[in-house]
Amino acid sequence: MSQQANHPRVGNVKATRQDWIDAAVAALERVAIDQLKILSLAEDLSVSRSSFYWYFDGIAELHEELLAVWSWSTAAIVERTQRRAQDITTACLGVYECWADASLYSSKLDFAIRDWGRRNADISIRVYHADVERLNAMSDMFEQFGFDETDAMVRARLLYHSQLGYYATGTDEAVELRLMFLPSYLRALTDVEPEQRVLDEFAAYFRKLQATP
Repeated sequence: MSQQANHPRVGNVKATRQDWIDAAVAALERVAIDQLKILSLAEDLSVSRSSFYWYFDGIAELHEELLAVWSWSTAAIVERTQRRAQDITTACLGVYECWADASLYSSKLDFAIRDWGRRNADISIRVYHADVERLNAMSDMFEQFGFDETDAMVRARLLYHSQLGYYATGTDEAVELRLMFLPSYLRALTDVEPEQRVLDEFAAYFRKLQATP
């Protein structure tokens, strides 16, 4: 599934449609999503402001594209909770793939949209429904491995909210430190001892992602 919606326009300028989207996401480090300016993005891309209109009717369409990319992260999380897994620790690691891979989940975009939701009721509703969908999917995942409904929801909240808290506090840990903590996190979440083979496979996957420019 593509993160981009299909669009009939084809630009003939240096910056592509994806370049504009990427520039908008990068700009969220310094400006709120509802304060993005086409001129500033054009300067970031070293292209003319008019080239924006090869791809978008206006800033509102760019906002919708960013919301579509953000919605794709929910789909990625849900898909991983529904994968066949040998045990609950392996299932949790499937969800961790989203935290590890910025192409599946962008904390920068997620928190920018949450911030936007504090000023926009319609966006706030979208955020609420996304959180409910993500949590319900994780809770269902735990239930599939024998946890009762209440226990499953609590563990889902711990899995989800602890990761959001990690990003919210700006925690920045070395790759090897994060991997060192991983077995303890899994034991705390599942009461199951993760297999070393499964841990090694995830560690290799995580290191490869972090090494990719």
